[in-house]
Amino acid sequence: MSDELNDRPPEGSLVRMKGKPDGQVMWVTCSALGEEHLWEGVSNGILCEWTIDGEPQTEVFRPGQLEIVQSQP
Repeated sequence: MSDELNDRPPEGSLVRMKGKPDGQVMWVTCSALGEEHLWEGVSNGILCEWTIDGEPQTEVFRPGQLEIVQSQP
């Protein structure tokens, strides 16, 4: 398995940005969007979701940017 695959938390996992212990906790809704998906300069990124005041928020992260808070099997 490549390092890039190791840096992809499983879908449904709770994650946050590496180096931000008090950072926003998000859940992974897609661990690999695919090479054809380009979001703000990130291709084949990791799609995460969270809510702020009941409003859903989404962002795409590069492999290696996230740490797992709670993993899904």
